[in-house]
Amino acid sequence: MKRISITIDEDLYNQLNRAMVKLGESNRSRFLANLVREALKELGQGVSNFALVIVVYDHRVGEVDKTLTEIQHEYRDIIRVTTHIHLDERHCAEVLHVLGDASRVEELVRSISLLRRGLKYVRVVPVAY
Repeated sequence: MKRISITIDEDLYNQLNRAMVKLGESNRSRFLANLVREALKELGQGVSNFALVIVVYDHRVGEVDKTLTEIQHEYRDIIRVTTHIHLDERHCAEVLHVLGDASRVEELVRSISLLRRGLKYVRVVPVAY
């Protein structure tokens, strides 16, 4: 472990403390370290290769559900778990728990994003640990 010190203005310090209270975090060092990890991960420099890929689609449009399943089979080396949720009579959500090389995760997300028809939402949530 390395010890560092930072200087921030009072307003930012107060916002930091409010955020910690809101999230139930009592350890400022751990809180800041997690923020740094998440920022680095978003920049592609993090040490974690774990992410959640959230996909929402309309299963009645084209063959989006079939194609999404085929894509998942192509990336079974990084997909650890898939959760499928029926949102309403038309829409489904899948959460892919992925673990592996960041470039491989990016390939997966690109493949899903290319579906276009029926696809309503795609988001990658990197998880820093």
